[in-house]
Amino acid sequence: MVIYPVPAAVTQAKIRLVIDETAKQPATVINSDVRALIEAQRQAEQEALIDVKA
Repeated sequence: MVIYPVPAAVTQAKIRLVIDETAKQPATVINSDVRALIEAQRQAEQEALIDVKA
């Protein structure tokens, strides 16, 4: 398991998801937030792995 500092983009995506869930936004908005969070996490993990290999 790779441990790395949580990038700001991941934190911002998590915050956006919590805000929208709290505001009871429509499912389409929540799904979009979840997809953005997953993409931000995927990109951060990929960058962390590239840094480890270098």
